[in-house]
Amino acid sequence: MKLIPVRPQSQWYPKPMIMGCEGVAASMLLGGAVAPEKLMKYWPKHDSNPEKGYVGHPSFISLNSHQTIFPSAFVPYLKQFDARIVDGTGATLPDLEKLLDHNQPVLIYHTHLGFTALERIFHTSDGKKHWVSNIHITLLIGYDRNYYYYIDPLWMKIGPILLPALLPSRRQIMKMSKRRFRKSYESPGRLCIFKKEGV
Repeated sequence: MKLIPVRPQSQWYPKPMIMGCEGVAASMLLGGAVAPEKLMKYWPKHDSNPEKGYVGHPSFISLNSHQTIFPSAFVPYLKQFDARIVDGTGATLPDLEKLLDHNQPVLIYHTHLGFTALERIFHTSDGKKHWVSNIHITLLIGYDRNYYYYIDPLWMKIGPILLPALLPSRRQIMKMSKRRFRKSYESPGRLCIFKKEGV
């Protein structure tokens, strides 16, 4: 079993950022060197296209837009904090296992809690876009023969019970079967961000 020791952070603490999983996961990827609030305050924004910037506000739910920021816009911004940050979009899970073997966690876009992908057409200033709407951004930190392990910025588990992660806790470390995680990751398009050593 491989499990990287990363300190969990929460979207609920110190103030609720219920749509800010990207910023919290990125802060963990950066080793906590930059607070999520700072990342989210200055990251690129866009009115409708997450390929160009964050859409909406991290503290509020916007029902008619795809409220996220994709690696194409996020990675250039994160490089100012660590030049090793790269857009890993397209990487397979075996590729990511090799990173984990070298103690490199991965910011990963996948369907929320491994649910079936919900596809929608979004109207943006760049035209219609077909995206998986129920994505969630977490930090992949480990694997074993049967499971992948990740830190969920939004949720925690106490036994079988799923609860909001109101305070940072190791209970935010979730596991998902490899088969389910693979589908959850591949459905939105294998979107991920990581630090590449030697850059």
